Amino acid sequence: MATAKRLPSGSWRVRAYIGKDENGKPKYKSFTGADKRSVEREAAAYADEHRSALNSRLFINAANDYINSKSNVLSPTTVMSYKQILRNYFDTWQGKSVDAIDSKTVQAFINEKSQSLSPKTVKNIYGFITAVIYYDNPSKRLNVTLPKQQKKFKELPPPEDVFKAVVGTECELPVLFAMWLSLRMSEIRGLRYSDITGNIVTIHTVKVNTDTGDIVKNSTKTYDSARQLPVPEYIMNLINAKPHEEPDDFIITLSLSQIYKRFQKALKNACLPHIRFHDLRHLNASVMLRLGIPDKYAMERGGWSSPGVLKGVYQHTFTQERLKTDKKIDDYFNSICHEI
Repeated sequence: MATAKRLPSGSWRVRAYIGKDENGKPKYKSFTGADKRSVEREAAAYADEHRSALNSRLFINAANDYINSKSNVLSPTTVMSYKQILRNYFDTWQGKSVDAIDSKTVQAFINEKSQSLSPKTVKNIYGFITAVIYYDNPSKRLNVTLPKQQKKFKELPPPEDVFKAVVGTECELPVLFAMWLSLRMSEIRGLRYSDITGNIVTIHTVKVNTDTGDIVKNSTKTYDSARQLPVPEYIMNLINAKPHEEPDDFIITLSLSQIYKRFQKALKNACLPHIRFHDLRHLNASVMLRLGIPDKYAMERGGWSSPGVLKGVYQHTFTQERLKTDKKIDDYFNSICHEI
């Protein structure tokens, strides 16, 4: 139950959640009195008395309502992930009401899921549960212990080996966009020929895959993901070699699954270990670390953001230091090109 607050008159007031109106908006009943604890007890008693009526909705129904209410403000990928979570992990909650879900119930659920799922996945599931419950009953709180994240060490193949594996394949250009320029998959698939002026590419559009198909968004994953990068000659030659009719044509026409399958085939043919396509951005980061690129330039190139010290460094692009950084990275990858 919410804590009572003191009014300017000296009285105490607390609001008890009493459900939702026909538009789905939360409704509250106010209790006012001279004594803080008295009004809190009165509100708590009222909520207990009406609890079955307020929270008789099934969790599954509340979850679907929550997803639908956020569909126009959350990213399509987030909405899709919520739907996947609800579809894949809540079979045992089909007949469970929101009222029946408390900290003990959720802790048991989390303990069960932690046996077969990664800590990150479990955390995402718990975040979804708390969001749904708060949406349905803002006064309800959970106290649950989550599994600790385990630090993982992944052996990535050398960039030069990956480079050689994809040369001449259909996935060469997408791979180099990721490994050389540090673009995300959605950014790669959202690139149009009109995004390139001279040798400068502007990253401002993404194409994401959802359960209803591809969606093009005129905004990047985060504010700092929108950026401009110089395109090295090797990559420009690959782009110019691809036929296209209109400036707004997408540079990469392969689907997400086609890129992934061709990338895995290239790795297998080169006897390289399996890695995710997203790991190519990690390879790019490791190259920048190896070359001694300062963090703020590395973050600018990759579109990574961080609060605090580095918050305002993205306002200045293509300074002399930044140009030196781009040249240093291009020189590294160009040296690989000459060896192929």
